[in-house]
Amino acid sequence: MTAASTDAAPAGQPASPSPSPTKGDRTRRRLLDAAAAEVARHGRAGASLTAIAGAAGLKPGSIYFHFGSRDQLIDAMIEEGVRESLARLDRAMVEVAQPGDRPGAGPAARPGAQPGCGPAARPGDPRARLQAAIRAHLDALADLRDYAAVVLAPALALEGPPGAAFRALRGTYLRQWSALVADAQAAGVLAAGVPPRTVRDLLLGALNHTGLAGRPPAETAAAVECLILLPPEPPQEPSRV
Repeated sequence: MTAASTDAAPAGQPASPSPSPTKGDRTRRRLLDAAAAEVARHGRAGASLTAIAGAAGLKPGSIYFHFGSRDQLIDAMIEEGVRESLARLDRAMVEVAQPGDRPGAGPAARPGAQPGCGPAARPGDPRARLQAAIRAHLDALADLRDYAAVVLAPALALEGPPGAAFRALRGTYLRQWSALVADAQAAGVLAAGVPPRTVRDLLLGALNHTGLAGRPPAETAAAVECLILLPPEPPQEPSRV
């Protein structure tokens, strides 16, 4: 979940499973969720700490045990939206590479998933990886709707420059998508001849628009795959002499 278009350092390896969250971790997450909902509705300038604390079941003063200021809370919330999207993308890339998975399904093989177009992809090939990335991105938009509304809002750039942590996370996410697109073009899964960053930005723009409009992720993923993923070329028949 991110808008275009700044690349940064290459993506790292997926993080190891984290320990069970502590009470402080759970409280922090409630505050981040509440901040996302408040900023999504009222914008950064109009967000109320009292409303955020109330939605999280806390008194306003309790926020300062977790965040030094209102701006620090909102910055952390924006970073968390991209961090969670990146973690989902990393998990999707690991899952789609497992040979035991249903080919081409990746993390979206769940009840209600819609079949894509064309032949099934093989686990870990460029088609399967791009399909998995599309579905992970759409799932993040649906599951993190308030965060997405804030991160993708045009006002984000107007309310002060994003912090270094946000820029690094966004750059990593976009770089990973650029690599997925480039691999798909090289394999003939996507049409070549257009710079990967341009294809990436067009694809993410379409996914973000439809995702924020509330369309079911599986339905949108299947439609996007039918529109953009080229079927593999038929095998060449051996020439007869």
